[in-house]
Amino acid sequence: MPKRIYQFKIKLQGITPTIWRRIQVPETYSFWDLHVAIQDAMGWLDYHLHLFRVHRDHVPVPIEIAIPDEYAVEGDPEIHASWEN
Repeated sequence: MPKRIYQFKIKLQGITPTIWRRIQVPETYSFWDLHVAIQDAMGWLDYHLHLFRVHRDHVPVPIEIAIPDEYAVEGDPEIHASWEN
């Protein structure tokens, strides 16, 4: 069993009235699992790509976690696969 449960409040920007959901996920979830949980909570059918940015102390460039782009070109930020993180 997971030792920790993380709680997130997901809020859509630029929408009135405010649309939000609160979800809880186990610490064992990958970012892919989190993506699926958000899709389910919002009632979405996975029609849009996802991207998580993880900001770290004293590091100017965040880590980007998503579905890697097979068409990325040199100079594009490195995308880490969400199912591996």
